[in-house]
Parts: sequence; C-alpha cells; structure tokens
Amino acid sequence: MAKSLDDPSAVAAHFVKAFDVADRDRIVACLAKDLVAEITQPDGSTKQVHGRDGYMRSIDAMDIATVRPSIKATQIAPVSSDQVMAMVEIRAKRKGRTLHNFAAFLMSVSKGQITRIWMVEALPAESDSFWKS
Repeated sequence: MAKSLDDPSAVAAHFVKAFDVADRDRIVACLAKDLVAEITQPDGSTKQVHGRDGYMRSIDAMDIATVRPSIKATQIAPVSSDQVMAMVEIRAKRKGRTLHNFAAFLMSVSKGQITRIWMVEALPAESDSFWKS
C-alpha cells in the first residue's frame, strides 16, 4: 500500500506504479471494494463501473501482465484534501502495433484506497483499437 494512508498523491503514485509493473495484487490493494469508476470509451464518452471487481475486469481485458505497457506518471497534483489528479503516459507494443497515449485520472481517496476514478484519454479510439487487437 501507499507510504501514507493520508496522502492521496502517494496512493495515486502507488496505483500508477502497480500498473507499470503489471502487479494485479497491488492494483487491487489500491482500490476500495465499493469503487465507482468512469472509464473512457472509444467515442470519448465514459462508462460507469461499480465495484473493484468490475473495474478489474476492465483491466484484466487489457492483459497488462502479457503486454507489459510502460505507464508513467508525468504529473500528480493535489486537488483537495481527498482528491488528486494524475496525468500518465502510456506506451505499449502488441502484435506489431504500438500505442503512445496520455490519460488523466481524477481520484478520490479515503483510508488509503481509491474510492472514485474519473478517467479521460487523449486518444480513446486508438487506445480501444490497440487493446482489442
């Protein structure tokens, strides 16, 4: 878990690092069981997912353990005492294709876990096509 349960920035950094090293257990540990997440769709809209398990089904569909994308936080900025905005850069190679994208995550954190995520991507259609190939 994050270095400080009271620091949303540390929780966000830990979450992004867990993605970068494709550590599913660490990703799960960062998420509240009753998580609500807005996940970007190919057309730029969002789809609401309820619960940690529902969110993890979306992550599992990307097969990050096999693809091993590079996911780096370019900026993590506190928004309020319980919210943080994280900008991430994603690079991945899969089946002869490459992906270079940026995404922003607004996260609410309580007791060291992420309770709410709003996600936006720079290239949602390209990202969807890459992960589905």
